[in-house]
Amino acid sequence: MAGLVTAWELSSGSWRDRYESITLYQRGWRLGGKGASSRGTHARIEEHGLHVLLGYYDATFRVLRACYEELDRGRTDPDCPIRSWRDAFAPASAVGLAERRGDRWDAFVTRFSTNDQLPGEPGAEDRELTPTDVAVRGLRLLGDFLASLEQTDAGAIYLSARPEPRPVRRYPGVRSLVAAATAGLLEIVARVDEASGALAAITDLAAPLDDVVGALRGRLEELVQADGAAHRTWLLIDLVVANIRGVIADGLLEGPERYGAIDDLDYREWLAKHGADDQTLDSPIVRGMYDLAFAYEDGDPSRPAFSAGLGLQLAGRMLFDFKGSIFWKMQAGMGETVVAPLYQVLRHRGVRFEFFHRVDRLRLDAGLGHVAAIELGRQATVAIEVGEYEPLVRIGGLPCWPAAPLVDQLAAPVASDLESHWGEGADVERITLAAGEDFDVAVFALSLGMVPEVASELVDASPRWRAMVREVRTVATQSFQLWLRASEEELGWRGAGDVTLSGFVEPFDTWASMTHLIGQERWPDSDAPRSIAYFCSALDERRAPSDPPGAKAAADAVRQNAISFLENDARFLWPDAVDRDGAGFRWSLLCGNTGDSGGTGAADAFDSQYWRANVDPSDRYVQSVPGSGRYRIAPADTGYANLVVAGDWTDCGLNAGCVEAATRSGVLAARAVDDFARRDVWDG
Repeated sequence: MAGLVTAWELSSGSWRDRYESITLYQRGWRLGGKGASSRGTHARIEEHGLHVLLGYYDATFRVLRACYEELDRGRTDPDCPIRSWRDAFAPASAVGLAERRGDRWDAFVTRFSTNDQLPGEPGAEDRELTPTDVAVRGLRLLGDFLASLEQTDAGAIYLSARPEPRPVRRYPGVRSLVAAATAGLLEIVARVDEASGALAAITDLAAPLDDVVGALRGRLEELVQADGAAHRTWLLIDLVVANIRGVIADGLLEGPERYGAIDDLDYREWLAKHGADDQTLDSPIVRGMYDLAFAYEDGDPSRPAFSAGLGLQLAGRMLFDFKGSIFWKMQAGMGETVVAPLYQVLRHRGVRFEFFHRVDRLRLDAGLGHVAAIELGRQATVAIEVGEYEPLVRIGGLPCWPAAPLVDQLAAPVASDLESHWGEGADVERITLAAGEDFDVAVFALSLGMVPEVASELVDASPRWRAMVREVRTVATQSFQLWLRASEEELGWRGAGDVTLSGFVEPFDTWASMTHLIGQERWPDSDAPRSIAYFCSALDERRAPSDPPGAKAAADAVRQNAISFLENDARFLWPDAVDRDGAGFRWSLLCGNTGDSGGTGAADAFDSQYWRANVDPSDRYVQSVPGSGRYRIAPADTGYANLVVAGDWTDCGLNAGCVEAATRSGVLAARAVDDFARRDVWDG
């Protein structure tokens, strides 16, 4: 995504006045990197994992909205089912979390309120959400929470969110306490909202906030423990208070480092330092944040690691800065809603694409000051009569990426696995791109995991690059997708539809309902799915090493993890998906499994579904472990004169593994290339 966005920014306007050519080199036959998807059996959408856009992804939405506008499918491709960005992405406000209670797991769903804003409006991506903003908006949220605890008679607490409010327990004096706390907080919020004295008002809040929360904790703790919904509300109040208290105590309101000032601490460690209860730290709310960021060292769920500065920033953006909806779900695969439209527009603009070109090595000049050459392996040759490779196929009128190269466009058979770093098969040709002849500036838009594999000379020559590779970590991930012959209701799910749920049991802690995609696929009427489910999590690398011999072992481990999960844990989400005697998963529910493998209890039926072990260096997820932010390299600050970097692993202002970070990095990379061109530092 970072490379595509770099090309998007560079090719805007009259780009040929500045550049002779812009060329993207791509391993294999499809674009997208970790965001690539393709179509498999029955045109089913097969992803690298779970991809959901968040409502604060302003840079991403800005690019995609402009892309769809330029593509203008309503005029140029009226038969395409996804013509506008609103067709491609739909609000999804149902967020689920899973909570362990004894020997079982309970799932609960919150439907976040929506607003009339649109993500990607001009200038939105440049507006920073400061710690002061987080504190102010957190105060408003606290006021809302306290206001929801309504007092209807002397000492009886009601939860206004209940369809039929009922008294839980009587506590003399609680009425006046809650009323005073609410009034005090709302008064402080009003003072903070004033143009003058805002920071002082927040700073002055520390002591009274502790008094209010301490008093509430003592009076309400027994009450909320007895009521699940009230308990979760209390944990969220405790989390928000710990964040606000930490912002004040650590001087983040005015300090120049802001979020970076607490980057060395783990987010849970920082919350505990500022008074968060142990139950809050182990709550599904906090665990869900770690799950969504795959924030576990080496994929080990017992070793959570997530930068406190980033945790505070992302929590604030996710809760307080979303536009329209907290989540936006793609209405087809990511390859079709994001990658293919960008490819089509870029190609129309005149950007060149060289598919089947694998980058093998970056070579430095004798002085180690710039990249002298880039070595590539050409994996396949396009047939002479074809001319330029056409990578997309039409499914239901929608341009899609196939699951394999279109061999009828190629001159000879190709290797078995063109997308693997450890793929087998000989290249048809070796190519060397020389600086000053074939390129003037190179944008390294490969994933961080590929840096030591293809840029070892740069790492050896630069202490900064060595530190980056050492300190900025990556982790393997795992995912699987199910197509089921029963609806979610028939499976026993009692929560809201279209949910994205996290904080669940390992080895698959995150589930997303993707049933809305059924209409995009092409299943036979005799075996059409009634629901689709995606699962993902970090992959515990103690049991699945990420190296060439371990790649198959990792895939086998994911298969076994998924089968075990379905046999033992799916019942907590879908109680009717297990046999009547509770012995295990009903394998006959899976679409596509036929013959003997379709019997109840036949785990081989899982082979009819889709799963991935993302252990290839290009596929590994970039983490944000404590203290790693300072080691990231900015797109324009590589230390090599003609090299720019782009990716969610760079220092781009949002140092998290997500498509928004990749997009922001691509924007910065394009600016760096433009600066390079204006300086004209390369003299050949």
